[in-house]
Amino acid sequence: MREEVHLELLEQMLKTHDWFYHFSDDHRYYIKGRDSAQRIRVMMERLEELGLKTEANELYTNYRPEDI
Repeated sequence: MREEVHLELLEQMLKTHDWFYHFSDDHRYYIKGRDSAQRIRVMMERLEELGLKTEANELYTNYRPEDI
């Protein structure tokens, strides 16, 4: 898979991630958010292995809310 595709996948994951899942009173939303966060971590590691750590970190920083 091309490197650009990996970055695009990460960006889509970050756009759709529920950044406040850990505040949810509904366990289903918590689990969904936790699993999403894990997939993001795995993708970040994969991008680091491909030499795209800087680009991945920039995307993460751009989408992560300031108060998290």
